[in-house]
Amino acid sequence: MKGHVPTPPDLAEKMVRRLFQDTDPASSDRILYPGCGTGPFAAAVESVCDAEGWEYPKGLGIEINPEHLEEARTRDLQHVEFREQDFLATDMLDADRFQYIVGNPPYVPIEGLSEAEKTRYKSKFDTAVGRFDLYLLFFEQALELLTPDGILTFITPEKFEYVDTAEPLRRLLTTDDVYVKSVDHIDEDAFTGLVTFPCITTVRRYEGDADNKTRVTLRDWRDHTTTLPTNGRSWASQIRDADLSDLETGATFGDVTERISPGLATGADKVFVMDADDVPDAVGDKWVRPTVSGSQLREYDDPYTDSVFVCPYKGNEELADKAELDTTLDWLKQHRERLEDRSCVAKGKKWYAWHENPPLDDILQEKIVWRDIDKQPTFWLEDRGDVVPKHSVYYAVPKNGVPVSELIEYLNSPKARMWMEAHCQKAHNGYYRLQSRVLGKLPVPKEWADSFQATL
Repeated sequence: MKGHVPTPPDLAEKMVRRLFQDTDPASSDRILYPGCGTGPFAAAVESVCDAEGWEYPKGLGIEINPEHLEEARTRDLQHVEFREQDFLATDMLDADRFQYIVGNPPYVPIEGLSEAEKTRYKSKFDTAVGRFDLYLLFFEQALELLTPDGILTFITPEKFEYVDTAEPLRRLLTTDDVYVKSVDHIDEDAFTGLVTFPCITTVRRYEGDADNKTRVTLRDWRDHTTTLPTNGRSWASQIRDADLSDLETGATFGDVTERISPGLATGADKVFVMDADDVPDAVGDKWVRPTVSGSQLREYDDPYTDSVFVCPYKGNEELADKAELDTTLDWLKQHRERLEDRSCVAKGKKWYAWHENPPLDDILQEKIVWRDIDKQPTFWLEDRGDVVPKHSVYYAVPKNGVPVSELIEYLNSPKARMWMEAHCQKAHNGYYRLQSRVLGKLPVPKEWADSFQATL
């Protein structure tokens, strides 16, 4: 199976103890190791059972990679049969059900799948939507194989708690007969050499009543209990223990802006971006636009820098003709080999075009800018309306009638920052990804949306 990441033995043992926390295993029980790799979880089960004096459950390890299976079999484990099989194959559902399932599903984004695999998975799995990852499908298949009162423990990236793609999985994990017992966030570098923001999720099927309370442990060791949404929406605020109920106004940042977008990618910044003092005479002023990067926003504490784009666009996403560029084209020709060696040119763009066409009608006006990744979300006003942000900067264009200075003050307030920290995807070392699809949902004072409507 693609995406195999070995599980350290101490982590495997921690997960097995979590799996058996409420019920001691018995020899009549069955345990499944999906995508078992070289067998770290099966080894941990025998180690834990030996230490506690428990009986071994009857185990089945499923793995598609014969080399991993060969290594697993050399462990001489007593309780488990290893089988070479695709865990995501339909015939897995013909197997008996299992009281216990534990594993580390493969992390494979949709870009790592063939077209045939995408088609097969989309036809079979409810969780194979959007830009899905294989570990989402492992969750769905495993839930189908779990007995009533069965327990599943997986370690996966935490992203399924809040990304839009995982909405179907969040629904499956909060149905009438399934609930999430615990979510334990562990060190972001728990897997040597990888930064995955992993969490250990323990899920139980149940018959009868359950309190549906989920115990959450955060990476700073704080823990709490919460009730997760059952409608598929993000768990972020519940997981991060943020009480944001007083923020819900019925109006959002998306409602009071014309556009929220990332800045522009040229595909060759070393050619198109330079200091204003270094612009060649051949280029002149006509085809130059001020720009700012995410790091410069922090460095200058301002959207105005010494950097500029050579921008061969004369209007909204309209590339200038060669004749219009005149001597600027002669200068660009000096870099033609580098510019032609870009994916956008291979896909049919002209050799001197940017990777993305700039929507200049939207960009060249008063706007709000912020870094795409930031530890402390900060927003700046670009009131001159002449800066074309780079791809490491997001921008928003407020609608007419929205009080921009008050909006900036609100975005930089502790209240708004708390919401962002509760909802935005995490990046390395405590940073957050401040993406448009999330920030568009940020609640804002309702009167701003009402003020905009009143101007129409």
